[in-house]
Amino acid sequence: MSWTLFRRVPKRALNRELLTIHSGILTFVVGGRITPRTTLDPVLSQGFQQLAEAVASVGQSMAAAKQSGMQQMMQMAQQKMQERGGH
Repeated sequence: MSWTLFRRVPKRALNRELLTIHSGILTFVVGGRITPRTTLDPVLSQGFQQLAEAVASVGQSMAAAKQSGMQQMMQMAQQKMQERGGH
């Protein structure tokens, strides 16, 4: 590693103490405080609901397509049996 990658920090900067900001000054800060949520964001809840509905719809469509495909295969099998002189 090259020493040119690091900046030299003056010693006086290292020895400075952190200053406490008075809470009265912080009341005027906009966006500096975050109130934790105790409930799910309504937008997320609505998005989850729409996603669940979409997944259910896709599942129903796939099941219907599979059922239709099975019926078509059964009909074809019956036709082949009838063509060969079966029942």
